Amino acid sequence: MKKILVVLLAAIVGISAVNAQPTKKQLKAVKAEVASWEAEGWKAAPGDLSIAEQILMQKEYAKKLNNNGEPLYIFGSSTAVGQTFKAAQLATMRGVKSDAIDQLESEITKIIEEKLGNEQKSLDKAVSKDMVVSKSKEIISNRLPRGIKIVSVFRELPKTKNVEVRMMIAYNYDNVQNMFEEAAREALDKAIDGLKK
Repeated sequence: MKKILVVLLAAIVGISAVNAQPTKKQLKAVKAEVASWEAEGWKAAPGDLSIAEQILMQKEYAKKLNNNGEPLYIFGSSTAVGQTFKAAQLATMRGVKSDAIDQLESEITKIIEEKLGNEQKSLDKAVSKDMVVSKSKEIISNRLPRGIKIVSVFRELPKTKNVEVRMMIAYNYDNVQNMFEEAAREALDKAIDGLKK
């Protein structure tokens, strides 16, 4: 328990230099959350921040807003199991991207519907909206930047000896939004070009 407290205090000192100092109530909540994660067998991944620092970082990034008062970041999270840490980590990273993109699907669909409404009038055949959305998501997934690693923890599963990895990555919402507008335009142009041939 002393170890948790020391790590928590070190994390707070590091983070409070940049942000407002957490209240006693917040510290108590973080301490309880760290204890809960550790009781479930989670450990900080090699080379990453401690669990306490990751929890504090997650809370800080969740509070950040852009100039319009909207969340500055979108968070992709995922958990995966593999025979090795590296295999589980790679699967988790794919899941993180997919989770972030799925959260944006309604906005991608809206952009495509608007563009499709303008283009469809001049076409003899219908363009599949679902196909264009799917292609847009694929393009975004291939171009999505690394983002900011917020959570990276792992645990060994006792029965199978497999490794489970949990990650959360923050993506700048404005950057991602610009990216999916470009991807939607590109996917739609390809679909329309295919019909014109």
